[in-house]
Amino acid sequence: MIGLDGATFSLLSPLSRQGHLPFLTGLIKSGTIAQLMSTRNPLTPPAWTSMTTGVSPEAHGIYDFLRPAFLEDGGVFLKINDRRDNHAETVFSIANRGGKRATVLNFFGFYPAPELDGHVASGFVPWKHLRGGIHPPALFDRLRASEDFDYRDLGMDIGEEKKVVQGLEADEHEEWIELQNVRDKAWTDVMCRLLEEDPTDLAAIVLDGPDKIQHLFWRYLDPECHAGEPGEQTEKITRLVTEFYARMDDNIRRMVEAAGPGTNVLITSDHGFGPTTEIVYINQWLADRGYLHWREDGAGDGRAQLAADKLKDHQAMIDWKRTVAFCPTPSSNAIFIKPDPGDGSGISPDRYMEFALKLREELLAWTDDQGEKVLAGLDMNKMRGRAFIEPCPDITLKLRDGGFVSIISSDAVVKPRALADGTHRPEGIFIGAGPAFRQDEQVDPLNLLDIAPLMLTLLGLPVPKNLEGRVPQEALVPGITATKAGQARSAASQPAEERPEPSAEEREVLLRQMKKLGYMD
Repeated sequence: MIGLDGATFSLLSPLSRQGHLPFLTGLIKSGTIAQLMSTRNPLTPPAWTSMTTGVSPEAHGIYDFLRPAFLEDGGVFLKINDRRDNHAETVFSIANRGGKRATVLNFFGFYPAPELDGHVASGFVPWKHLRGGIHPPALFDRLRASEDFDYRDLGMDIGEEKKVVQGLEADEHEEWIELQNVRDKAWTDVMCRLLEEDPTDLAAIVLDGPDKIQHLFWRYLDPECHAGEPGEQTEKITRLVTEFYARMDDNIRRMVEAAGPGTNVLITSDHGFGPTTEIVYINQWLADRGYLHWREDGAGDGRAQLAADKLKDHQAMIDWKRTVAFCPTPSSNAIFIKPDPGDGSGISPDRYMEFALKLREELLAWTDDQGEKVLAGLDMNKMRGRAFIEPCPDITLKLRDGGFVSIISSDAVVKPRALADGTHRPEGIFIGAGPAFRQDEQVDPLNLLDIAPLMLTLLGLPVPKNLEGRVPQEALVPGITATKAGQARSAASQPAEERPEPSAEEREVLLRQMKKLGYMD
């Protein structure tokens, strides 16, 4: 399985028609394609975790990069999510229990590395901490000794994290785009080496370059978006980001060829992409209605773009004693209702239903200065009639332009962007090629929860009963069917692990990464 973070047919299809993706185009013609629908909030952590566990965020507990912790004094602290916060078993562990070995490269949420039979190298890890994200330990030593690439390129903290990308000169854009090429190629090199030297029954990798390119350069790729003043710089950036996809296509070719003929190949994305044209200041909206209160000493005056070193002190911007509802991170698109710690500074259980429904009614009635609704919809996550893992967002918002919210204060709650940026959409991609798949076929949209059952079926393993997806038989040749496991481990029964709090450096790197990817307007 090759995961292309943020890949969307709305972009890949025209690039294919223009001849920039020859290998991927051939795979599509020889296999089956479909849109792959993401989680309710189409975001990297919950989406890849759902895809690799076969259960939804309510069952595995990963909703975002960070999660709020409610303190006894009524305050809120943001913690980093990692593997120890995932309450569900992964498809790679299930494969191990079925006697199959697995390779897992560059997925979110595999730090610290699990002791799988095969190979693990976690994504979203600073290069200085890569050792802790790699198993077996000898694999780290082999990667560090590599002469054909620098192992530090596998980490997300490789120099560009220190730059503010938006607004850079064209020559700096070129350097940053090249870093994404270098990093995706380094991960490709690792996968090709493992496929050739120690192949496993199941191999999976994520190339996250597409997501990074599209967040920052969507307007140069989408012909319907204005990219800036016509001229040499605009044309150069457009050419560079187009060339990125040609190199991505070659990375895919190398891995598929290294896997050998007769291998079933899945290409997936955690979500799709599209333009965002406005900024919605959700915490300011909550403040205007008295649900959130900024600090009166000026700490809450965040009208400039939120910087990474500001988000880590986000709790200092808010007067938590008087706040009862808030959005913790831009990427969450979520509102949390603060529970009452016992002093009346939150919402008590007996008031919860009334308060949540009142907030829902006001959000759905929210209009801009022209009288147009700001939200396309919302989900009341804790009223869906199922058990869930805390901390679970109380409300997940769907903005009308598909974008992420802003959490800082503002003199207006909705503002237009000068130029469109890229943001997530629910419609990702699915491509299945190989002996198990129908040729030149397009089927109705699949759900990313279907990928884990599909992979187990292709491995000849039974599908645990607690997995929420299905095996898409319509994509497969006759004769390939799923079998249900007689005994399934509960998705919520994984033993808890003792976990030290992340270091200040780990937290800072993740916050810088979130800023770079456009989550922190």
